[in-house]
Amino acid sequence: MEFEQFCNFLPKIELHAHLNGSLSATSLQKLGCSNEEISEYQKLAELQATEKTLNECFKLFKVAHNATKNPQAVYLATKYVIEDFYNDNVAYLELRTTPREEENMSRVEYIESVVKAIEDCDKKIIVKLLLSIDRSNNLKVEENMEVIIKMKEKYPHVIKGVDFSGNPYVGGFNPKLFQKARDSGLFVTLHCAEIKNDKEVEEILKFRPDRIGHGTFLLSNDHIWKLYLDTNIPLECCLTSNVACGTTKSYKEHHLQEWIKNSLPFTLCTDDKGVFGTTLSKELVLACQYFSLKPTDLWDMTLKTISYTFASDEEKTFLTTTLQDWKMKNHF
Repeated sequence: MEFEQFCNFLPKIELHAHLNGSLSATSLQKLGCSNEEISEYQKLAELQATEKTLNECFKLFKVAHNATKNPQAVYLATKYVIEDFYNDNVAYLELRTTPREEENMSRVEYIESVVKAIEDCDKKIIVKLLLSIDRSNNLKVEENMEVIIKMKEKYPHVIKGVDFSGNPYVGGFNPKLFQKARDSGLFVTLHCAEIKNDKEVEEILKFRPDRIGHGTFLLSNDHIWKLYLDTNIPLECCLTSNVACGTTKSYKEHHLQEWIKNSLPFTLCTDDKGVFGTTLSKELVLACQYFSLKPTDLWDMTLKTISYTFASDEEKTFLTTTLQDWKMKNHF
């Protein structure tokens, strides 16, 4: 089996995928977006990495947000994204999104539309939902957390965790708020060290979330790095996203090499596959290309990733069996 073919066919696990940023051009077209809007949404995938900035990335999501302003559109968007991941041979998907309020849609209706699309999925893929707190909306974070906790109680089989995301230049981490989520039975994953902010990063690491996203600047401070090594929290690594947003200079210089070198826990993710023009298969190919990983390394990484998921024990056993069976059938 050729290397790229291996990456395409491997049953994969995606733990860091934002719903609106994962919409493909085809999906946006189905949702009524114009060619001009789609070109704007995919702008970053066409520019040179040196021209990209993190702030620019967040401006692009308005295209997807404008296309998902009612429950039916949110339902269809979720359905399309799940199908895309399924077509990339993703066996387990944790989809994350921030509950939004629009003129014709409440936050509860938004969440229920996403949940319904997950429940209606007839593909052989396990899908869970992580609901995000937008750090840039400080006025409503507590109210939003209350909504998330109530919805988790209503859909415990689908809603598994809470995320802390949004523009890292705005707002700050509130440990008490996320402890409340943890106490309610939600898993916690937090965007961490996406930019250099040592005070916040230290707070997050001391909180010890179940996973962290990006971790780009964990290495910029010896104290922070030692603290991370003591916690050993699994990293959601988003290669293309980091290079596209300019938080990492290049694939070759990406901080993932430190996780590989030190045998630290990590998993490869897409972040926003629609905006960045990537797939999980492509991210695996990039990791091998720049960090000399072999197919067996990717299989081992995927197997370890199962333990980082927010799946049930039964689902983890099923995923483990699926991966082991695939390995036996493909003789590697």
